[in-house]
Amino acid sequence: MGIKRTCAEKSRERDMKMVKSGVKIRFFESLPHEIVIRILCLISRRDLIAVSSASRELRRIFLPYLFAYTKVCWNDLISNWNKHQKPFPIEALQLVESLRLTGCCSKNEWTFPFAELYSSPRLPNLNSLVIPTSGSTNFFKYSSEGSHLQKLRITATKPGSVFSLEHLRPFEQLKKLSLQDYEIESFDEDPSCCRFLDSLELINCSWCYPFELENFGRSKIHKIELCYSNAFIISERFKMFLSDPDFENLNHLSITNNASNLKLTLSVQAVKLIESNPSLVTLKLSGNIHDETLQQFTASDIDNCINHVALNNVKIFYSSFFKKHQAV
Repeated sequence: MGIKRTCAEKSRERDMKMVKSGVKIRFFESLPHEIVIRILCLISRRDLIAVSSASRELRRIFLPYLFAYTKVCWNDLISNWNKHQKPFPIEALQLVESLRLTGCCSKNEWTFPFAELYSSPRLPNLNSLVIPTSGSTNFFKYSSEGSHLQKLRITATKPGSVFSLEHLRPFEQLKKLSLQDYEIESFDEDPSCCRFLDSLELINCSWCYPFELENFGRSKIHKIELCYSNAFIISERFKMFLSDPDFENLNHLSITNNASNLKLTLSVQAVKLIESNPSLVTLKLSGNIHDETLQQFTASDIDNCINHVALNNVKIFYSSFFKKHQAV
């Protein structure tokens, strides 16, 4: 009897596990896509692979999220493309939304048929590319028209690498551009070039006279993120931009100074910046940034400024204030 009861208990436990598993699967299936994305942001890529390997049902649910972001090195990309005319040896290419290339190779940058990759019917949902370059971004302009890329993040691996928006003219659908460690070559504003571009991120990028950031598109740029850990953030060119930016529809501006030994002092520039940009909604100042005007403003109204201060209906997020009053 004891053995029979034990077998019966094991059977019940197995049935309960199957029921619980079914409940979990139905739970995940019922979640909106946006909620699943937020949940997956809290776990590592390795955890996602482990969850997807737990059962066929879970793999079916998480397969689109598993292959949405894919990385490949140049050697594998070239090998797979030459053999199978596809970037990686997976069947579900339609699930790939973002491709990240690791490493850089000057020869491959100029010879690889990016035009076929961007507009390939096998990759209909590829809308984001992350790639380090060995030098100038000039090779991009030889991609064919009609690319459906919407997000592009490029990083220079050598000092003195040059970028120009003219290089990205083939990317007709581009909306978000992220540049790191480039010297921005002077180019004129052209509304027909990347006409949907509305978000710009610059990390340790520099530029010289007569170039102005407004040349990226003074009427189409809505969001700018500037992050620096070098001396350009205290240069005259950078301060000239802060003194009087001339964007017509700029809603969000973020400035981060990660250089602990280089203090960016704004004085009254933040107020002028806000006054000269009536469309501005948020201004975020992070890192080693000093502004006496903002410090005086926040000190006078601590209760209402725990998260941000407000000036002319613009929310100002000021990290120096957070550090000073985070215990309040």
